[in-house]
Amino acid sequence: MNYTIDGLHELLGDDAFQALFRHEPVPVWLATATPREGKTAPLASLVRLLLLGEPQSAEEISALFCLAGHDLADFLDSGLFHMEDSGLYRVALDVRPVDTGFGNHWVFSDLDGALFPAATHEDHVLGVGEASLSLLRATPLDTVDSLLDIGTGCGIQALHGSHYARRIIATDLSPRCCELAAATLAINGVSVVPEGSLLQEKTVPSGPRAEIRQAPWFDAVADHEFDAIVANPPFVVASEKITHSYRDSGLDLDGATELMVRQSPHYLKEGGHATILGAWVHEQDKDYRARLAQWVPPEGVDVWIVERDCVDPALYVATWMRDSGRDPADPRWRDYAAQWLRHFADHGVASIGFGVVFMRKTAGPSTVLVEELTAPEGDALAAESLSRWERWDNLQQWSTEELLSQRFALSPQAVFFDTATPSSDGQGTHISSYSVYRRDIPSFHHVIDEPLRTVLNGLCRDGLSAGDVAELLCTVQDWDWNIFRPAVCSALHALYLHGIITL
Repeated sequence: MNYTIDGLHELLGDDAFQALFRHEPVPVWLATATPREGKTAPLASLVRLLLLGEPQSAEEISALFCLAGHDLADFLDSGLFHMEDSGLYRVALDVRPVDTGFGNHWVFSDLDGALFPAATHEDHVLGVGEASLSLLRATPLDTVDSLLDIGTGCGIQALHGSHYARRIIATDLSPRCCELAAATLAINGVSVVPEGSLLQEKTVPSGPRAEIRQAPWFDAVADHEFDAIVANPPFVVASEKITHSYRDSGLDLDGATELMVRQSPHYLKEGGHATILGAWVHEQDKDYRARLAQWVPPEGVDVWIVERDCVDPALYVATWMRDSGRDPADPRWRDYAAQWLRHFADHGVASIGFGVVFMRKTAGPSTVLVEELTAPEGDALAAESLSRWERWDNLQQWSTEELLSQRFALSPQAVFFDTATPSSDGQGTHISSYSVYRRDIPSFHHVIDEPLRTVLNGLCRDGLSAGDVAELLCTVQDWDWNIFRPAVCSALHALYLHGIITL
């Protein structure tokens, strides 16, 4: 049976396939009812069993998986199913295909109640949601020897890491997470080795190997450094009370993200990088960027914090309550929501930001840059996070004269945008502003003026330096170069940092 993303698409068709990922079960029920007599009948039955929660008999499951006797008994007793009073078996775990960018894989997690009723519990193991996918898309894919996955959950980040890392240490505080992460890796052919053996190996493994360690935060790797760290920790901004281990850290407000930013550099090799999902509070009448910068150690790390979204406390609380199956409209949970919102109010929380923290271990003074990139950036951030460090190093090393001496060129992704508004006399239009942005990262957007646009149009790797182009424009227009020069330098710095002009 082709129980893969492509197989589901072929079985269900476009509409029902999209409905599946919107958590709408009825179109999927209808699509799997039709082909039951054809060659896709086994796959349709499997979809109903595993994704729609249809109870099936032992005989039906035996036929689906080609098992009998003791093998069937062991399979039914493996924890994947539970037997109902009727004697039929209903799926007890979520097992679904996912494409991590390296072809089809399968992931084990707890049932999320999206397609049929299922309760969440304190040690609930979350499946592959939007947060996990956003971290996958943001993670650099350069080949490394060692990877540390903090808060592995269902194991999706460790599984993704098996395509670019040789040795993977995946940690989680929850025993259940460790069990399901190990199952996720095993079903996808990633070798899971006994704890304590992987980092002691002297030879390079022929294929990816993983080790699962049960421990909070960095406790399981106290004496080790890694080439890369990836983390989707329990970063939900709340009080210190833990109600769901997959989201609550036991640290007040944004303490989980603060811990990761402060401690991650200690576990990176020089030149190593970390990609961390996190959330942080915006305090009333205070600059949140200054607060985040205080978390960064003074030496040894470059940090780029990208805020992808920012919401008010009421929306934040309602969203996470629904995520855990607690309806904010249900009177039973009214006090729960009120306590959460009062906690925010008591600490002056005006809003909550969410995003990605990129880090690189260095041997020099730390640097911090916080940016708000709220437009959909697709998969561009992963590659951007690595090239960003190279451009940042150049900008830190260049003097003003060296910056002006570079022979830049416009990136193929650069797009110019002119805004026309009605003329003052009401007849016709005139260009009121000029801007330039990157097609692959639209949030890298800069408003420029006409002289700077002329300079940018004159850039060429085989031509004059950027400074010479700008100075030539001043000569032609009879402008004072000394007055124009600071604006040119500031623009070149910002546009190069954002990859709108390149070397």
